Parts: sequence; C-alpha cells; structure tokens
Amino acid sequence: MNKFNLSGLLLAFAILSFTACSEDKTEPQKTSLLENYSFTATGIYPEGIDFDTDNNRFVIASFNKGTVYTLSSDGKNFTPFINDPNIVAALGTYTDEINDRIIVVSGDAGASEKSGNNGSTAGQIAYTGIYNSKTGALIKGIDLKPLVTTGGVFPNDIAMDNNGNIYITDSFSPVIYKINKDYNTSIFADHASFSAPAGSFGLNGIVYHNDGYFVVAHTQGEKLFKVKVADAAVSEITGIGNTIKTPDGLEWSNNNLAVVENGLGDGKIHLISSNNGWASASKIKEVSIGKNEFPTTAFAADNGNLYVINSYLGKLLGGDKTHANYQIRGFKL
Repeated sequence: MNKFNLSGLLLAFAILSFTACSEDKTEPQKTSLLENYSFTATGIYPEGIDFDTDNNRFVIASFNKGTVYTLSSDGKNFTPFINDPNIVAALGTYTDEINDRIIVVSGDAGASEKSGNNGSTAGQIAYTGIYNSKTGALIKGIDLKPLVTTGGVFPNDIAMDNNGNIYITDSFSPVIYKINKDYNTSIFADHASFSAPAGSFGLNGIVYHNDGYFVVAHTQGEKLFKVKVADAAVSEITGIGNTIKTPDGLEWSNNNLAVVENGLGDGKIHLISSNNGWASASKIKEVSIGKNEFPTTAFAADNGNLYVINSYLGKLLGGDKTHANYQIRGFKL
C-alpha cells in the first residue's frame, strides 16, 4: 500500500487503510492497466484473481496446477510465483498490501494435477498459505481441516476485516473460517443456510463492508447472504430472487456489488445495488461473458474497470486439461 508523507501542521488527514478484499483498497494514484489481457499457458485453468498494487501485477491462482502466477500490468510477463506443495487446487487469492502478504486458499475437487488417485483426496484439503508478496516465500501455512469434524471441505474465497482478521468461505461445509492476526483459527460462522447437497458448491465469494458485515454468495442456492462481523448473524439478502444463477466471485464496484455468475450458469456479470445496508438489493445491470468462458472472480481497479478472469473450468471439470488461452476482460459497469 502506498504511504502518504505528511508533516507538521499539514498533517490534517489520516491514512485510510482498507484491510478487506481487493475491492476495498484505494490507492492515491491510478494504476495504469490495459483494457483487456490475454495469456497462454496450457492447462492452468485460473480460478482466483486479485491485483497487487504495490508490485503492479495481477495475482492468478491455478485450479489445475496448484500454482500461483503473476501477470505484469503491461501484460507481457506471465510467471509462476508461488509453488507450495501443500496447494492442490489454488482457489481464492487475496493481496494484503498493508502487511506485504498474499493469501491463498486451497481445496481439492478431485480434478487437479495434484489430486489423489481416483478422487481419494477430494473434499479432504482445507489449506491456507500466507506468503511474502515480493518474494513468494511462505510466511505461514495453516490446515483448516481439523476445524470441520464431519463432511467434506473446500475453502474457496477470502476477505479481511478492518482489524486484520482473515475470513474464508467453504463450498462443501456450511462454515466460514476465521484466522486472527496471530494465525489462530476458529469457525466464525456455521449456519444451516450455508449447506449444499453433496457434489455441489455452497458458499463461494465473500466481500467485507466497512459498516461491519460480509456479503457472501451461495452458488447452488443462487442466493446472497449478509453476515455481521460482531455476532455472525446471518440473513438472506432479498429482492433479487432467482435473477442470478450460480453466483461465484463478488466485488464492490463503487457503492454497488458486482456478482460473477460462473459457467455452471450462463457466464455473466450482474451489478446490484442496495439502499438499506444490503438487507435487500435490486439488479441494475448485467453483462454477458459466456458459459464456455466460465468467468469466476473479479478485481475492481481504480481506473473504473472491473477485471474478470475467464477460467474455462467447465473443460477441466469435464476432463479436458489441454486448454491454453485465457483472458482477463475489463468492463465499465
């Protein structure tokens, strides 16, 4: 995170430090980004995306390879960055510029190169890796699986509150994990509304709001929930009905919320708004990307674009590990 150098009586402002998702981070200078990006890498099937403003590069998590890559802001350098043997499928990724960290979660759906034979490790991996954002060196590796005593696990997305606590959704277990500043772990929320039938994805994207709550997406249920930080109280966000299929990644876009509908649905971006603190919401816009492109997650840049990763995950889940051409598309919403 860039730092302001103020002195004497001119020190009239406080630095506003956002420690939530990438959508909550504000930089004093606009980052120079292209309108769209493309890169070639056989069989990576990227699932998670964020942007590291300090190092001026996208951070991209590979579902299939279990590797985290970087893509330079000029689009010229696509490079492996984090190779942690504990990562099976690299899923949600979060850039924490304030603490010079990159946070990555890993699960296993049985479809990755590091998956066990015949699906033997599917639903059994719940790993969080915390890395130095400049070097990729491991700072802390955390196994979340012991927190869930029954059923499968699949950690998916990451948010951070204003106190530096990390929160992680799980798609196979109806929980949200919490990792505090000392890297102690707990179950933050365990709620029946978060459940999903076996073989389907429940909780997915999560974003933090500075008023002290999260918005989380439930893919199979095609719902959004509001979860309060203070007491983990859960309420469904009403008003959008069944207008959004298979919600995946979430990202704040100014005062609105961008919801990525993945390729299990029709592959779209939905922009929704609320005038009552996200007790309810209404859809104001949608943009089609494509079912085959299988968009998953997004990053809201200070140039006004929402950048969405096309993962082509439908091919991987269908057994094809050969796709090589991927895109990050910028949209003005």
